[in-house]
Amino acid sequence: MQTATSPTAPSRKLATRQRLLDAAVSSLIELGVASTTTLEVQRRAGASRGALLHHFPTHAALLSATIEELVRRNDEAVRQAELTMGDVLNPLERAIRILSTMSLQPAFLAELELWGASRTDSDLQAAIRSAERAARVERERVVESLLAAVQDSPNYEVVKSLSIAFLRGMALSSVLASNREYHEKLIAQWVWAVRVLLDAPPFREDN
Repeated sequence: MQTATSPTAPSRKLATRQRLLDAAVSSLIELGVASTTTLEVQRRAGASRGALLHHFPTHAALLSATIEELVRRNDEAVRQAELTMGDVLNPLERAIRILSTMSLQPAFLAELELWGASRTDSDLQAAIRSAERAARVERERVVESLLAAVQDSPNYEVVKSLSIAFLRGMALSSVLASNREYHEKLIAQWVWAVRVLLDAPPFREDN
């Protein structure tokens, strides 16, 4: 008989799925994509092969499912960075510094590593594209909330898209050049460039 404290079958399945996802995310962050095999995830999660295949029939499905959790961790990194940026009074500089801090976190780098791995894996690429479409809404919500002070600028969309591209590039460069002084210089240059863009005439496709 089902008791008030014993888990139901659906809740056990959800718990197993989450355990597998947590194991995959921790493996991605600690070991990278190449070493995040299904066997490694099974070992970390303490799950059977059958349980893994029930929730994630392919390796690509498993890896792409980590995107949502990686994005959640990136959002948490933004919230933590906001708590440490109280002394940065300019809202534009504050937003860029918060996003820059987030982009250097392990979860952000792990997500970019998944992108790189998908270059030569069509199944993984298709799965990640689908997962990223779902994650884009949450990512843009976070960016837009931080850049709210400049949303009235006619070049806001340009600033938003280029800022995201800048963050990804800086994150990748940090893998080989983790120099704080260099990163500070890049951030200062980007703050300056964004101010120029915000004061520039509206961007047109035929410019």
